[in-house]
Amino acid sequence: VEEIIDLDKTINEDGECYLYKLTKRNIENLKALSYIAKTFKIPLKEIGYCGLKDRHALTTQYITIPKKYGILKLDEKNLKLEYVAPSNPLKIGDLVGNKFGITVRDIKPEDFLKISDNIKALDYGVPNYFDSQRFGSVFDRKFIAKEVILGNYEEALKILLTRYKKSEKKIIKDLKRYIAKNWGDWKSCAKYIEKNNIKSKMFVNIINALNKGKSYKEVFKYVDDRLRKIFVSAYQSYLWNECIKEVLKDYVDEKDRYYLEYECGEFMFYKELDNEAFDKLKDAKFPTIAPDVEYKGEVKEIIDKVLENEGIELKDLENIDCLNCKFLFNERKILCIPKDIKTCGFKPDELNNGKYKITLEFELNKGSYATMIIKRAFLDIK
Repeated sequence: VEEIIDLDKTINEDGECYLYKLTKRNIENLKALSYIAKTFKIPLKEIGYCGLKDRHALTTQYITIPKKYGILKLDEKNLKLEYVAPSNPLKIGDLVGNKFGITVRDIKPEDFLKISDNIKALDYGVPNYFDSQRFGSVFDRKFIAKEVILGNYEEALKILLTRYKKSEKKIIKDLKRYIAKNWGDWKSCAKYIEKNNIKSKMFVNIINALNKGKSYKEVFKYVDDRLRKIFVSAYQSYLWNECIKEVLKDYVDEKDRYYLEYECGEFMFYKELDNEAFDKLKDAKFPTIAPDVEYKGEVKEIIDKVLENEGIELKDLENIDCLNCKFLFNERKILCIPKDIKTCGFKPDELNNGKYKITLEFELNKGSYATMIIKRAFLDIK
C-alpha cells in the first residue's frame, strides 16, 4: 500500500515541519509511530499523519515531525524512515488516496476466464461498503453500540470484557476467559487482575468499579475514548452498508445479484450494471445515519426500512450518552471505482505447486477498501 498525498500542497520550504516517508512491514500503524516517538524522544501528538495503514502489509506513507527535532533517519528490518523535504504539518483528512499492489495465489487454471471477466467488470466499480477492518469489535453480529442503544448495558459490557480475537495478547485472552467464567463475581476478578499483574487501566478500573457496586452503564466511562468511537463507528458503518444494499436493489435485477457473507451479515454485489444505472450511481452519495438530521424522500424511506429491520427508530440513536460520543453525519460515495487497474497476467505460483498467482495494481480514493476490489475480482471463485 502506497499513500497518495498532494505533495505540492504539503512541501513548503518555510513550513514548520520536515516531511518523511515511512515504510513498514507487518507493524500496526500506531505502534510504529509510538516507536518513532520513543526512539527520538518526540511527543506522539507532535507527529502528523493522514491516515492509518494496514498492519499485515508492506506500506508506505508520509508523516511530519517538527523541524526542532532535526532531520531524522531510521533503517531497521521492518521499519524505515526517510527524509523528503521541509513541509507543512500533515493531519487526518489530508490523504488523497492509496495505490495498492495485491498478489492473489493458489489459483486454478480453470478459473482464469472467470477471474479475467471479473477484473474487466471492475470498470463499473463495486459497492463502496465498509469492510471487515471496520468491525473488529463485532462478535456474532452483535454490536456494542446497538446493545447500549437498546439499554442492554450488561450485554454490551460482556462483549467488551469477555470476547476476543485470536490476535490479542495471551494475558488479555486469559483474563477475558476468566471474567466470562466468573461473570458477576467481581471480587474474584479483581483478585485475578492483581495476582497476574494486569496493567490495562480499562480492565483494572472497570472491574474495581463493578466490585464497588457501580452499574454496568456507569463503568463505560472507564473505556478509552478511541474505543468508544470505534463501537459507534462500527454500528453506523454497518447501517450504511445495509442502506446501500437497499439502494442497489433498485438498479440491479435479482438474477444479477451475488451475496457474500461477512462479519455482520451479507454484502450484495452486482454481476452486471447497465450504463444508465452506472451513470446515475458513479458519482452519487448516500448519507450516514445520524439522529440530529432530517432525512427526506427516498433516502428517508431507505433509512426507515433499515432501522425497522434493526428494531430501532432514528431517535433511539441518541441513547448512547454513556459512550460519550455520537453518530456523525457524513456523505459517502455509493460506488468505489478503482483507477489505473493493471495486471501482469497469471503466472506460476512458486508457493503452490501446479497453481497460479496474479497481481492486481490499482488506485482508490481515501476511505475505500481494497479488499472490496479483491472480493469482486474473485467473486464466485471456489
